[in-house]
Amino acid sequence: MNNTTETTAQDAEAAVHRQADGQHAEAGDVIPLHRDRMLSLRNACDTRIYCVSGLLWVTEHRRVTDVVLKPGESFEIGHQDLALVIALEDSRVLVEHGKGDPIVLDR
Repeated sequence: MNNTTETTAQDAEAAVHRQADGQHAEAGDVIPLHRDRMLSLRNACDTRIYCVSGLLWVTEHRRVTDVVLKPGESFEIGHQDLALVIALEDSRVLVEHGKGDPIVLDR
């Protein structure tokens, strides 16, 4: 893991938490997800997902493989289609926007 990923995940610990359902995720938001809850992103190409705590399963439409993230790990969304982030246990996820403007469809 590179220092950039580690530093960003550590910085996420100090970020302000916003828990209002139905609102869009903003760059730098740390979003709490309870076990089996889902964060849905659309138009999220180049958006990086960081696992701050817990265990996250990330799956993208049109991608053959899925990714499981542990604390301190990250993954960059590669498609504009739908991407899902599912909490396998109580977790916190940092959404860092890329070129697109991801839309939170469900939390």
